[in-house]
Amino acid sequence: MDVNLAIFSGLKATLTDQRGRKHMQATLAILLVLSLSNYAVGQTARVDSSFVQMAKSQAIDLYEKSLKLQSHIYEGNQYINHDPRIQVHPYYVTDTIQTGSVDYKGVLYRNVNMLYDINRDELAVQPPDGGYRLTLRTDKIAAFSLGKHQFTRIVGDSVAGIRTGFYEIIYDGTIKALAKRLKTVHEDISGGTYKADYLQKDSFVIQKNGAFFEVKTKKSVLDLFPDQAKVLKKFVRANHLKFKDDQREQTIIRITQRYDELTH
Repeated sequence: MDVNLAIFSGLKATLTDQRGRKHMQATLAILLVLSLSNYAVGQTARVDSSFVQMAKSQAIDLYEKSLKLQSHIYEGNQYINHDPRIQVHPYYVTDTIQTGSVDYKGVLYRNVNMLYDINRDELAVQPPDGGYRLTLRTDKIAAFSLGKHQFTRIVGDSVAGIRTGFYEIIYDGTIKALAKRLKTVHEDISGGTYKADYLQKDSFVIQKNGAFFEVKTKKSVLDLFPDQAKVLKKFVRANHLKFKDDQREQTIIRITQRYDELTH
């Protein structure tokens, strides 16, 4: 055991790079705790096993945090803040950091601190040490989640009127309904001073048989389901579904879900 401690102390003293130091310290800590654990097997009177287990868990947590600091998800460009004169905020739901998951460069990262900027349609992540934010490459993000909100990246089709970007999956069945969240800057200089805020305007897409279709009206939704058009029209009337701005999203979800139920 004295030999293990000597090796650990010697290696620790040679570390000079801060990131490498954290990584190596965590690795060596695990080796040390494992050595303690093995020693405890024959020396239960001298080393409490519950203490060793707790130390082992702490060492593993430190190791995972060290790896996380070196992950590719924290190698983006620095996130540039928006004009502070603009009121409200450009993010989805809240301007408070949220924890979620990101499928980035084919790797799923969990418990990532981030914000979804729906003015620029980009994801800003905050490293564990905080103090700054980084912008991930949007073309390397396959999907991400913020709480219960699930987003996927769609490569657009100019002919169909579908823009490339992130879309929230609002109904996930055989037929999918998606929402494009967007905030645009509304400026007002009529009073002689600059005033601006963000206005959110969502658009909606339905994915059917691998193709994407933008839907703006009740008719544009029903036209996608001609085989069940009569039944769906009755369903809309019976449930008093409207396409007004504050009801459009739920109406699209209900119609899409009902069609799924009728055909699968």
